[in-house]
Amino acid sequence: MKNTKQNKKHQPLTATGLLYCPLWRRLLAILYDSFAAIALSFLLGAIWVSLNSGQAITSDSPVYPLFLLSLWMTVWLYLAISWRLMGQTLGMRAWKIYLITSDNSRISWLVSLFRYTAAWLSLLFFGMGFIISVIRQDRACLHDLISNTQLIIKPPGGADICQTRPKL
Repeated sequence: MKNTKQNKKHQPLTATGLLYCPLWRRLLAILYDSFAAIALSFLLGAIWVSLNSGQAITSDSPVYPLFLLSLWMTVWLYLAISWRLMGQTLGMRAWKIYLITSDNSRISWLVSLFRYTAAWLSLLFFGMGFIISVIRQDRACLHDLISNTQLIIKPPGGADICQTRPKL
């Protein structure tokens, strides 16, 4: 019993008593979601190859930039749809992580695009956008700050947070 109280004391809480998501948990959810993103990318790649007379799309192909953009947008759509419908992706669901906004509303398409773009920028700059979560009390990453969202952990035995949101 004493250990539980000590552990809770060192875990940052939101104003409503929910736990902020630590970086290690966030990264594991990203790892899980990368499998879904890879599967979607393979499917999209197969469609592109079939539209290109069975030939691979290479970097010297005139449609290569469009191919890359379609891959990037497909992964964004997977994330945006998951965030809007359930407040979490498959990887987030496995780790009991929810995406919430400051007013607990459903994330908009535009905000999800900002969040996704900023997450890529966070990675491209040597992961610094993610590393800042280690020193912040609220454990927010750069893309959380830009999109005014937060990742929190579902309380043990608590109801799903997304059940309180209005349906689409």
